[in-house]
Amino acid sequence: MRTVWEPGMNITARAEAAANQRGNSKQALMDAAKQFEALFLNILLAEMRKTVPENDLFGNNRAEKLFESMLDQEIAEQSVKSQSLGLAKMIYDQMVRYLPEDK
Repeated sequence: MRTVWEPGMNITARAEAAANQRGNSKQALMDAAKQFEALFLNILLAEMRKTVPENDLFGNNRAEKLFESMLDQEIAEQSVKSQSLGLAKMIYDQMVRYLPEDK
């Protein structure tokens, strides 16, 4: 599996970009809902990882922390693509009724 990591464009930045779109289209709403689900999962994974006790067996673990944050981000993004939770669909179903009918 090949992972592309862009430090300047993380999940939060993509979610903000989706939120700032001025379009009222259903596709923009679905994209924003997927970005929200990815952000939620990323935060959930990070908080779960904090509950695991740290081990100083290998010394300074700054690189490990960076890798773990990148891994959490990738897991969140892949999970959204496979619709594992379905949170994005629930958000979309609740919010689509506020869009104009013609779009």
